This record gives sequence, C-alpha cells and structure tokens, in this order.
Amino acid sequence: MSKADEMFDEIKYRKIHDNKRHIVYSNGLTKIEFKIKYKWINVDLNMDMQELQAINEKCKELGWL
Repeated sequence: MSKADEMFDEIKYRKIHDNKRHIVYSNGLTKIEFKIKYKWINVDLNMDMQELQAINEKCKELGWL
C-alpha cells in the first residue's frame, strides 16, 4: 500500500477503481478521481486539509509534481 493510499485510508476513503487510465477513491459521499493520461483531478465537493494532503501525496507518487 502506498503512502497516499494509507493517507486516504486514514480519512475513511477507499480505492474503488485503479487501472492505467484512472484511479478513484471514495468515502461513500465524495469521490476523488485521478485521470492519469491528462494529469487531471476531479473532486465532487469541497475538501479539508487532510484530503488535500492525500491528493498532493498521490500526485507526487504519479510523478505529477
């Protein structure tokens, strides 16, 4: 499990989809989707600092930062 996956797990998100094109995390109410080819992130709602930190860590792991 990657550091970002652990961070998402701590804030009650679980990975619901993971392939070469996109990765999706959800907590049941909010989804965070990483579109790998386009380096694009879709978030359903406003986010708190812990969600932003987990997103930032995943971007690092994907080589986007």
